[in-house]
Amino acid sequence: MANHVRTTVRFEKLNDAGKAKLQELYSRIRTEDKGYEWFSDMWVSATCGVDYETSSTYDWMIENVGPKWCYFEDRDEDQFTTTSAWSPPETGLLWLFEQIASADPDFIASVFYEDEMPNFFGVYVYNKDGMVDGSEWESEEIEELMKEAVPELNEINEETDSEKYWEIWTDNIWDVVSEKQYEIFKDVMESLK
Repeated sequence: MANHVRTTVRFEKLNDAGKAKLQELYSRIRTEDKGYEWFSDMWVSATCGVDYETSSTYDWMIENVGPKWCYFEDRDEDQFTTTSAWSPPETGLLWLFEQIASADPDFIASVFYEDEMPNFFGVYVYNKDGMVDGSEWESEEIEELMKEAVPELNEINEETDSEKYWEIWTDNIWDVVSEKQYEIFKDVMESLK
């Protein structure tokens, strides 16, 4: 099974024109497609020259969105969450932010994402000029973060007492991920003041 990646995009600063643009993009999303609301539906329009059939093909998704599939978990006027295969929809988000910048050149958006294991997680902040700053952590870095945040893991032999090790890991991993993401997010937002 492919690793699912959860991505949450929050517009930290978005004026009324930016919100209207986001709603206009949302209005293109089909809601009758087996319960899924596909991220790629936002491209469907005469001005983009894309139809629903094209936007759902493997090749188009890889080129324009990033992952081979991506759908909304939830969405509202200033944030949304997606689930995608293997990676966050980075290429698609860059396109979306260009659309938003055309209506609100002062927008600021944060992107928090994590693989379901997690094998990786990250946080980035964007504005009209693209990515402002952020970080991504992968397996080895996550292990280091965990051992620093949960010193008890350093005292357990993972091979001989794996059940206890993984119980402690599981009890703490998502708190460690959230805290690290938020720490970097705060630093980047502070740099924008």
